[in-house]
Amino acid sequence: MPQQKSNRPQRGVAGWTMLLSWLFSFLLAVLAALLMLMTTLCHAGYMKSRVSASQYGEKAYSAMREEFISYGAATGFSEETMTAVLDPVQIEQDLKDAVDGLYADAPYRYDRPAVAEAAYAAMQAEAESRGITLEGQTAASVQVVAEAVRQVYASYTAVPLLGQLFALIGKVRSILLVLLPINLVFCAMACILMLRISRHDAMLGARGLVFSFGGAGLVSLVIGLAVGPILGLQRLNLEPLALKDWIVSYVNGMFERFLLFAAVYLILAAALALLLRPRRRRSAPRQA
Repeated sequence: MPQQKSNRPQRGVAGWTMLLSWLFSFLLAVLAALLMLMTTLCHAGYMKSRVSASQYGEKAYSAMREEFISYGAATGFSEETMTAVLDPVQIEQDLKDAVDGLYADAPYRYDRPAVAEAAYAAMQAEAESRGITLEGQTAASVQVVAEAVRQVYASYTAVPLLGQLFALIGKVRSILLVLLPINLVFCAMACILMLRISRHDAMLGARGLVFSFGGAGLVSLVIGLAVGPILGLQRLNLEPLALKDWIVSYVNGMFERFLLFAAVYLILAAALALLLRPRRRRSAPRQA
């Protein structure tokens, strides 16, 4: 009978420890989600990295090249002239500049007037090589073609839905400024409580921490591996193809960021689990 009375407090502590472990695991999963948003959606560097990862410059170059060549075929200008304004490296850099415009204090859209000037100059040079002077209606027609080239180039090197994305990023940043500190405080409180439990029962407290980090790691791992394929963004009918690949790379990369947090949590859980093994070996002879 005395032994049963002494076990009741231990069972109560074990129950509270399990409940606290579940709560701590949930807070760690939420922390991973908040940090994911902070390091992806709210960070210009991440969007730029997705531009490079999706090979946007090469794909946009190929698409614009075909379109500009069709302009030349309709107006009598050569392929070299119509594609003189295109450079894959510059296309990618121009889009990264547009990303900087999105994350500036006020959204800024580049109209690319220099592209129209370069396209007109190239067509004018070819016309003069044939002995043709651009003037009057002819010059106006060539100017229309140059403006069409500028518009296509500007659309390919602009961030889609600039105003909406700027507003969304601002709202997410405001939410993170509130939720992230609160989450960190609760995580710290949960961790301190787990450590206090460890003072009375080291094995119980360590197991609780292993469960917390392991559970959060598994949740992050599932999100990182499963959400992207479930969304099936590759099936979306988006044009142009370069923009679609960029968006797919951007969204999938956000969820893949959970794999980093999964690795951190699981490593911590594994390290704590390894620390438990010597204690078990030492306690075995005592039980015998």
